[in-house]
Amino acid sequence: MTVGGIATQTSRSHHISWTLPAPARENVIPFACLMFFTFVLFISPQSFFPVLEPLRPAQMSAGIAALAYVLGCLVHRRPLTIVTPEVQLVSGFTLLALISIPLSRSPGGSFEYFLAPFLKSIIIFFLIANLLATLPRLKVLIAFLVLSGVIYSTTVLYNLATGHTMVSRSEAERAWGYPSPLALNPDDLGLILNVILSLTVGLYFGTRKRAVKVLLLAVMGLTVVGIVVTFSRAAFLALAVTLSMLLVRWVRTRGPLALLSAFVLVIAGVIVGAVLAPAGYVDRLYSLVDWNRDRVGSIQQRSLMLQVASTSILENPLIGAGLGMEGLVYAEHGLGSDWATHSIFLMVGSDLGIPGLLVYSLLFVQMLRGLRQTRRRLEAIPQAGEVVAIALGLELAVWSYLFTAAFLPVAYDYTGYYLAGTAAAVRALGARLVAARTP
Repeated sequence: MTVGGIATQTSRSHHISWTLPAPARENVIPFACLMFFTFVLFISPQSFFPVLEPLRPAQMSAGIAALAYVLGCLVHRRPLTIVTPEVQLVSGFTLLALISIPLSRSPGGSFEYFLAPFLKSIIIFFLIANLLATLPRLKVLIAFLVLSGVIYSTTVLYNLATGHTMVSRSEAERAWGYPSPLALNPDDLGLILNVILSLTVGLYFGTRKRAVKVLLLAVMGLTVVGIVVTFSRAAFLALAVTLSMLLVRWVRTRGPLALLSAFVLVIAGVIVGAVLAPAGYVDRLYSLVDWNRDRVGSIQQRSLMLQVASTSILENPLIGAGLGMEGLVYAEHGLGSDWATHSIFLMVGSDLGIPGLLVYSLLFVQMLRGLRQTRRRLEAIPQAGEVVAIALGLELAVWSYLFTAAFLPVAYDYTGYYLAGTAAAVRALGARLVAARTP
């Protein structure tokens, strides 16, 4: 039999079938619409063909996906959603966001923010959690994200080579990213490329085909270069964490004798990186410890943001300023109302108070815990090797996201909810595989 696209032996025969199970044939239309939404979100065809803009293809596809999914559940009398810790925490987080609206410093503003972008991200989370019910669907989504990463990395390198850069009064030129909401700004591009790099690692460990492995290695190399040329300090920290975790895993797998090889690899990597790094990159990284080297003053500005946000949380620990209303907090301190807290955790705490911050933090704790538990439970099932590898890549992606987004105002953007939804789907798939394995 097969469970979620994974072959398992049946009790009647030792033959292993790779035929997709019946659930994989369900929700075909919602899944297709979800993938179309993902295509529009990541590739942004309306940026190249403005005639598509009035059609709002992203909203249309997401709406059709949600409607078709709900109707399918009602017709076939299926539960509307799987129940995992991630789903429960996102539901609780949404409830807290709703409660904050009438208590907000600007109820109308919070209500508008709830409808867009907050609710859109929540809907996509639930669609991903419930529609990625099989291994093939997981691989389709992740493979598309990896392909998007290739396009993003190629674009930023092209922009750097052709001088399509953003220039400020005092900062060295930084290349623009790809014309997508997720990748235009270099810092946002560094975030999404780190996430995609980790997902690519998962695909690499999950395949046995040598040609595919070589191709994925080339993709990883291109993605690393793309991350570097964003000149994003947060992205570099996330990259360093990802590579360190992979190195630790390699040493554990190979044994103590691999320590010397690991040390040589680190030294060689540092030397090669210093030689090949773009002009001004090392100096920009050094500004993390020496703020005087930060010619723009962005570190000082973000430090001030963090102070204001922390003070706001302490002054309003229970309800915060209201969903999406952190700008009013900065305005009250004589700063610009368009300022945004460059930290997902302080951003949520400033908006929703300590309760919202706790629920939001627990979401990532449960994502990491669930992915690790899934890997450990499935390691004894040889046919589940690809799911184990995807769970590993997703775990690395969550860590990459945390180390980058801890310095970015992206608490309600799609990227985090794509990860959360996929983590919930992997947890549910892993539970079904374990249940099918149990006599």
